[in-house]
Amino acid sequence: ISLIEKHRIVTLTGTGGCGKTRLACEVAAQLVKYFPDDIWFVDLAPIEAEELVITQLMTTLGLSEAPGRDLMDIVVGGMKDKKLLILLDNCEHLIRTCSAISHKLIESVPGLSLLVTSREAFNIKGEKIWLVPSLTLPDPEAAIDVDIAGKSEAVCLFTDRARLNNSGFELVEKNASTVSTICHRVDGIPLAIELVACRTRYMDTFTILNRLSERFDTLPSLDRNTADRHKTIQAAIEWSYNLLSEKEKALFRQLSLFSGGFDLDAAEEVCANEILPKERILDLLSQLVEKSMIQTVYLSGQTMRYKLLETLQRFASNLLVEMDEAVQARKRHLEYFTGIAEQAYQEQFESQLVWLTKLKQENYNLNSALNWAEQNCPEEFSILVGYLFWYWVLVPNFLSGKQYLEKALSKGTKGTEAYARNLCGLGYLAFYFKDRDYVFDLLNKSLSLWNGLKNRFEEAIVLNHLSASHQSISKDMEKAIKHSERCLELARTMDKPGLLNNALGYLCISLVHSKQFDKALPYLDELLPSSISLNQPFWISGARHLKSDCALGVKNFREAEKRYVLGVETALKYGILFNAYADLQGIAFALSGQTRWAKSIRLNAVAIEMFKSIGVEIYGIWPLWDEFMDIYIDGARKTVGEELAKQYEDEGLAMGFESAIKYALDFNKD
Repeated sequence: ISLIEKHRIVTLTGTGGCGKTRLACEVAAQLVKYFPDDIWFVDLAPIEAEELVITQLMTTLGLSEAPGRDLMDIVVGGMKDKKLLILLDNCEHLIRTCSAISHKLIESVPGLSLLVTSREAFNIKGEKIWLVPSLTLPDPEAAIDVDIAGKSEAVCLFTDRARLNNSGFELVEKNASTVSTICHRVDGIPLAIELVACRTRYMDTFTILNRLSERFDTLPSLDRNTADRHKTIQAAIEWSYNLLSEKEKALFRQLSLFSGGFDLDAAEEVCANEILPKERILDLLSQLVEKSMIQTVYLSGQTMRYKLLETLQRFASNLLVEMDEAVQARKRHLEYFTGIAEQAYQEQFESQLVWLTKLKQENYNLNSALNWAEQNCPEEFSILVGYLFWYWVLVPNFLSGKQYLEKALSKGTKGTEAYARNLCGLGYLAFYFKDRDYVFDLLNKSLSLWNGLKNRFEEAIVLNHLSASHQSISKDMEKAIKHSERCLELARTMDKPGLLNNALGYLCISLVHSKQFDKALPYLDELLPSSISLNQPFWISGARHLKSDCALGVKNFREAEKRYVLGVETALKYGILFNAYADLQGIAFALSGQTRWAKSIRLNAVAIEMFKSIGVEIYGIWPLWDEFMDIYIDGARKTVGEELAKQYEDEGLAMGFESAIKYALDFNKD
């Protein structure tokens, strides 16, 4: 409403079925008092010929043709000295004529305002464009209950429409999560929600979700008065697709390959082919954005990404297969993201934060490439997996990463670089699981292969993981320190300051876990600033954690608590969740040392639960950490007794992670 007050022409754009017409009508109804000479609704959906637009406008306004008079002059004359609003509905298929007529009318009739609905804006002087968003959806990462689901516009619409078709339908705890997932699957598009919700007349929500695939795209509306273009989701999408040029259609199909969005570089590299020259991709992509077929998303730092709504992506993906374009497109997609993963792997130490952020953005694309390659290109699958193991540790994604690495080793050719890298990767990830007797075998085989391939960079990486494994599994601190020092020696021969810093970090771990706290501190004082300078989140967080361990190791409990708190904040800032959970548990140890038993047991329970959520059994990984757990947590439990300890644990688990963090960061609260 405020836009109409400020601008004489407002265009509501958005994908088919997003509710443009309904919104425009509701807005118009609230503007009656501002337009004393009436509000007119001009439906252009049934008009197929450009020359009939002006005729439809005249018919709606009750104007008649006059011999020898220009039709536009008749329309302008009929509106002269009037204050009125015209709602031009569904202009996308008549965009040139509608924009020309609108421009002429706005110039010629001072009292006229236009409210337009179109999947593509006019882009004329004075036009204010407003993108109609999909309905709000529940947070996909949150645990869904009735209260959370009920705050979502999409869920509210589903519930309302379901009740119209099934008077007994209610949103309850049992179906709240299912309804939320359904609304996510149809992108919060009102038309899609209404078409699906009406099926509650003869189907429960769980069955609807299980069958929510392309077959629902063709389910007809049960409302006989629905316009043909809105009879099915498929019809709404086809209406827009058929308005595209052939090259726009070709790009739209190619873009269906991307999962979770894409940037311009990816579109240019993956979609360019003999039909779509690389230099035309930007222009064509812009046209698809203008026509509401592609959405834009701004990330932090004003980086722009693009995405297809799931319903549009499914439509385009089906066309890609039907037109026999999918295999070649998939190969280009795999090649591009393998290149991204390779560059990230090579620069994982020098530009860790940059690549960690990039790979998180492309996580869905990487998984899509992996899953396709696994079935179709085993060697390429093995190569891509090998470049990602460091990322899976930092994210963390231990279980899936381990499974991918095991598959890659079974599919890949032995003796290759990819095979050697996957041996190292599996050894690294297996380190975090209980069944890890084969870690040394994997790492030593990898080291032997890299020695034969004369690759010092890869050799240094394996040595770091061997160092950690000797600390944890064999508890041979002498070998652990020896491997760390050898890694440092190799790193100094290469122009890779990030690798050198990584080696320094593993040496610090060796010293701290062998209880050489005084010897470790000078190295840690070097590690932290160098990690900050290099933007290495893993070691910024790691250095702070190890300094906390040193304070705890010498029983400076208050200082240890402060340092672990800083460690939690740092790890969460960079998304290093494993370290965040370890620092939270460290706070529990430090509190126990201060005889603050209740808070200690509560926070430890949360930390243990969070480790389990990422597939990690923390006890048994680090001997020093096991010792801390035995002293401070078992000690606290024995002091308060099992009954009270169980009560405190339950209280901690009831908090959840976010509340536990706030609780932990409040130094004075017990």
